[in-house]
Amino acid sequence: MLLSVFAGVIGLAVHIVFLFSIFDIYFKSPIIHGLPAYEVPLPSPASRLVLIVADGLRADKIFELQKNGTSRAPYLRSIITEKGSWGVSHTRVPTESRPGHVALIAGFYEDVSAVTKGWKQNPVEFDSVFNRSRHVWAWGAADMVHLFTKGDHEKHVHAHTYDTNEIDFADEDASRLDLWVFGKLQEFLHTAADNQTLTEMLRQDKVVFFLHLLGLDTIGHGYNPDSTEYYENIALVDRNIKRMVKLIEEFYQEDGKTAYLFTSDHGMTDWGNHGAGNPSETETPLIAWGAGIAPPRLSGRDGYYDGYSEAWNLSLYRRVDINQADLAPLMAVLLGVPIPINSLGVLPVEYLNTDWHFRAVALLTNARQILAQFKQQKQIIEDTTFSLFFRQFRDMMPKRQHELIEMIETLLKQSRYKEAVQVIEKFIELSLKGLVYYQKYDRLTLSIAVALGFTGWMAFVILLILRNYTGIMCKSLESQSNKRHQDWQGKVKIISTSILVLFLSTILLYVQNARVMYYFYFLIPIVLWTMVFYELDVYYEAKAYLRRFDVKMWFVTMTVVAILAMELVVITFFYRGIMSLGLLVIGCWPFSTTLSKKMCCTWLIGCIVLGIFPLLPVIGKQHNYTLVTLSGWVCIIIFSYCARRPEMGLIRNSRQIPKEPQRSVILTAVQVVLIWVAIAIVRSTADSIERKEGLPLFNQILSWLLLILSPVLCLFSTTSLLNRLQNLTLSLLVPFLLMCIFYESLFFMALCFVMFLWICIEHQLSGSTLRLQDMTFESQDSSSQTKAVTYHIRIDDIRKAYFFIFFMLVAFYGTGNIASLNSFSISSFYCFMTVFRPFTMAAILLIKVLIPLLIVSCAFRALLQSIKVSNTALFLLVVVLSDFTALHFFFLIKDSGSWLDIGMSISHYLLAMGMIIFTAVFHGLAWFMTTFSLECSGHELKRHLL
Repeated sequence: MLLSVFAGVIGLAVHIVFLFSIFDIYFKSPIIHGLPAYEVPLPSPASRLVLIVADGLRADKIFELQKNGTSRAPYLRSIITEKGSWGVSHTRVPTESRPGHVALIAGFYEDVSAVTKGWKQNPVEFDSVFNRSRHVWAWGAADMVHLFTKGDHEKHVHAHTYDTNEIDFADEDASRLDLWVFGKLQEFLHTAADNQTLTEMLRQDKVVFFLHLLGLDTIGHGYNPDSTEYYENIALVDRNIKRMVKLIEEFYQEDGKTAYLFTSDHGMTDWGNHGAGNPSETETPLIAWGAGIAPPRLSGRDGYYDGYSEAWNLSLYRRVDINQADLAPLMAVLLGVPIPINSLGVLPVEYLNTDWHFRAVALLTNARQILAQFKQQKQIIEDTTFSLFFRQFRDMMPKRQHELIEMIETLLKQSRYKEAVQVIEKFIELSLKGLVYYQKYDRLTLSIAVALGFTGWMAFVILLILRNYTGIMCKSLESQSNKRHQDWQGKVKIISTSILVLFLSTILLYVQNARVMYYFYFLIPIVLWTMVFYELDVYYEAKAYLRRFDVKMWFVTMTVVAILAMELVVITFFYRGIMSLGLLVIGCWPFSTTLSKKMCCTWLIGCIVLGIFPLLPVIGKQHNYTLVTLSGWVCIIIFSYCARRPEMGLIRNSRQIPKEPQRSVILTAVQVVLIWVAIAIVRSTADSIERKEGLPLFNQILSWLLLILSPVLCLFSTTSLLNRLQNLTLSLLVPFLLMCIFYESLFFMALCFVMFLWICIEHQLSGSTLRLQDMTFESQDSSSQTKAVTYHIRIDDIRKAYFFIFFMLVAFYGTGNIASLNSFSISSFYCFMTVFRPFTMAAILLIKVLIPLLIVSCAFRALLQSIKVSNTALFLLVVVLSDFTALHFFFLIKDSGSWLDIGMSISHYLLAMGMIIFTAVFHGLAWFMTTFSLECSGHELKRHLL
């Protein structure tokens, strides 16, 4: 028992450390401190900049023409054809507002873990164009505008925001958020005309106007980007930008010193979500015009073969695509302020309407700023690495740097500016590659350490299972009773060697000034492999066992089958439909057993029905509340029928089955009524939002009450196995229905049906003489406990563990998207809220995801209870198989290539590791939900066998 607890603590720590290891190995923070600032040493093209960010605007939705051949944004399209430059701005994962605005204004991409910092106000941890400006006036949503006001000691960022309660996804007119911004700008300019102090501030150089327009993002979440409301808001934004430009030009008397940039922080999927790396999320518009911006160019191809320009009927006008971070140096150069010190953006010189001398000098400034980061990153690595082992980036050795700089300076002196620009671009490219090289410098070493930790943990758990839950050690001792199975002298050597290696490793890490987490990455594998070698006698005994009973071929065959089965699990992360194939195979399995044909056929039908859902389109923008209503009524009919079954002991009874307490009958009836209430709330809320009347307050209060109270109701039922499972399912179905928008409730019922059949099948195969209706979730008696302690796992137990993992995967992704969680529609929250509350919404989404997982966990606990199997043995098998999957995804993580691939690889690893960690949590939660009871009298828990 003590060893199992110790293994559990070690295992939890190991998985938590390795879960976060990818952010040190693959996604380090790009922020480097102590860097100098670089500013273009020439007069700036513009005195002021107007940055307009239409949150959630997709490039295709504003550039494409309508069916009648007209543009949704005629004014902005006229800018493209008559005044300015345009292109597609490519964002990166995660496509969220905070990382998007950081890339736009600070010029670097936050590491993927930055999304966990939240969407609300955050401290300024980086340099930005706003920091370097003389004055910034910003209007918009508080979470974005105040992102750049924290730490503003000079108080030069003047923020004006509306209340976050105004962000209502079911609002009949979310465009009022954008109208508020434009209205405040107009009011501000009118005030400034009569305010001498304010006028003087506005007429200074290096001034920025920042307009954050949230209307499109809000409408896109609520109605999706293909809705009429979304298109109308694009037109509204276009009209008001035209009006705003006129007001600004009149205020500054058309001095020609104002530059305008219109773009977006991220796009949006067809069903109104964002966060992943689909093209619809990463491709945003960029339209630039005004002071310092190049006019349209008609001649020559733009070099893009994606068909976008032709589809948008803009192929005649030269398109210049950029990376989102490139906007930061462009804004800095236009304003004449230093480029943000951590910016990784490359100045897009084709957007500048200046001579080539200015372009070359500006780009050289950009190159020096990036080179400073390269040198600093190199110095950091060099300071933490022994000089004997230090490997420099060959393409940017000091000699090579000097040669390139001399070449650039020579070309500038000779006025060969175009050639100088080409060399500088190459110089920047090498600097960025070198920067990436040093950021990834420790990757191979850390990856090997983590992989050794994974394999060490898996080897230790396998040895633990062999020692405590198989007959290998016992049989070996019986046949070799005169031989000691423990070599204490050898174990002392193992521990001594391990201590020495730990000591030397710690000294080595300390001398190199390694970070704290590095100690965990390198020392944990040493500890784990020490534990493995300490238990090495188990390996020799297992080897002798295979040789003695001549089962080597059988062992190899079973190992291959297990590996192939787990590979199937890995493949399902990439191809959702593979789950249906897996369910079909699982459905055919009982035909090889002694089960009745009726049970085998029922099981096969259940698996086939459940296997239909992974083949259906993921639930995104599709809504079908009629189907939700019908499925709710189907649930009522099914559970009413189940409640009347004699096995439940609620309505009808017989002499063989004891009667449940009267309050269990009342409880079940109340839960069935609550399902009807949930159906009514969903239908009423959907109708109200469709009429654009918002979320009724009564529905909202009732939904929150049901979400909180319904799961608690099952704790008032008796702990008889069948009755508690039914009440538990009803308790979880009520809040789940409130979050359904399509076929999720049907999937829920199919999953519950298959789980019930699984319990019945495993119970029959176990040969237990105790009937399911006679079992309870109470503690086992002494004989059962003895049996659990001396239980030896069989090959069937590995199958049970595999089924559990596979069903957990089906429960998680049965209706969702394998790539990421962004397939979930915001409509799922409408019964609870329509106002933007990111953390509350994330909690509700988490509950929706976890309910099916909890159903599987509770079913697994009931299964273990019914066949009296050691919980620890089965849980350790689950851990080993899950770790095999996680190790796959660790090596499949990508930080290059398409952003969709990068996002998928991160999601897969985090989900695989998260499921391992949360399996233990679910195991404990399932124990609580099935065993704990709020009954008043203890004697009602007793069950009597007749």
